Amino acid sequence: MYLQKINLKNKYALVTGAGKGLGRACSIALAEAGATVIALSRTSSDLSKLEKDVKKVKGKIIKVSCDVMNYEDLKQKLEKIKIIDVLVNNAGTNIPEPFEKIKQKSMNYLVDLNLKAAFNVAQIVVKKCLKIKEDLVQL
Repeated sequence: MYLQKINLKNKYALVTGAGKGLGRACSIALAEAGATVIALSRTSSDLSKLEKDVKKVKGKIIKVSCDVMNYEDLKQKLEKIKIIDVLVNNAGTNIPEPFEKIKQKSMNYLVDLNLKAAFNVAQIVVKKCLKIKEDLVQL
C-alpha cells in the first residue's frame, strides 16, 4: 500500500490515462487509500484489467471510456460525474525523436494531448468543483 497514511474514504478520484503505466499505478494506490476511482482511458480492455486489480484491493471503480482529445465527448462524460475530489491529470505520451527531425504532425499531436487535453480536463474539473462549492455556500 503506497498511501498508507492517507484516508480517501468517501472521496472520488478522477485519473486520466488510467489504463496503463503511472495512471494505472495511481488508480490502484488511490483505491487502496479508500477513494472511488473514476478511471478514464481510451481503451475499454485496459479499464477491465484495471477493474480486476482495483477489486483485488477491495476498491471501487467507475470506468469511463473516453479520449481526452475529443473535447465534446470528454465534456459530456465528465458532466455526468457529480463529485470529483482528486484529479490525477495523467494522460499523455511522448514521441522520442532527435530535435531536428521532429515532424510537425508529431509536435501537433503532442501539444494537443499533453497540453490542450490536460488543460481541458483541468478546466472542466475546476468548474465542477467551483459549482459544487457555490451550491454548498447557498445552502
